[in-house]
Amino acid sequence: MSENDASGTETPATAAAGDGGLGDLAESEDARERWMLRDDEFLLEEDREYVLRDEGRSWTDYVSPLLFGAVVAVMVGDVITTGVGMAMGLDEANPVAAAVIAEAGLGGLVLLKAMAAVVLLVLPGVTGDARRTFRAGSAVYLLVGLLVVAANAWAIVAVA
Repeated sequence: MSENDASGTETPATAAAGDGGLGDLAESEDARERWMLRDDEFLLEEDREYVLRDEGRSWTDYVSPLLFGAVVAVMVGDVITTGVGMAMGLDEANPVAAAVIAEAGLGGLVLLKAMAAVVLLVLPGVTGDARRTFRAGSAVYLLVGLLVVAANAWAIVAVA
């Protein structure tokens, strides 16, 4: 009994017995594209099985360029308004960003934003629904980022 038999999942090999063990693969081109025969030369006939193809997802499969561009624009806006505000004598309200800026200046803030962008690109790739995770993460970042940029602009106008 294979793992697929134990879990109750039907594979193309177990779908039909009267078609030489090909199951849905005998009739459907789509099924043949999704499944492949694991047919190593060292396997015995009874050990051969069908396994799901690993298409190898790439981050370009789930990243929306428009949405990611908006996130980067908000990041740039935050860095600019933070820099202008600090030049006018204002303090950074975010304690993590304040510590990074104290140690590395605005370059540290740029590095912090770049790390956030990398997390936004990489994290969805390890989840079950990468596109939804990317969109949700981007939406949250855009909402918070726009509020931060607006607060920074408001503080700059108030000081000026």
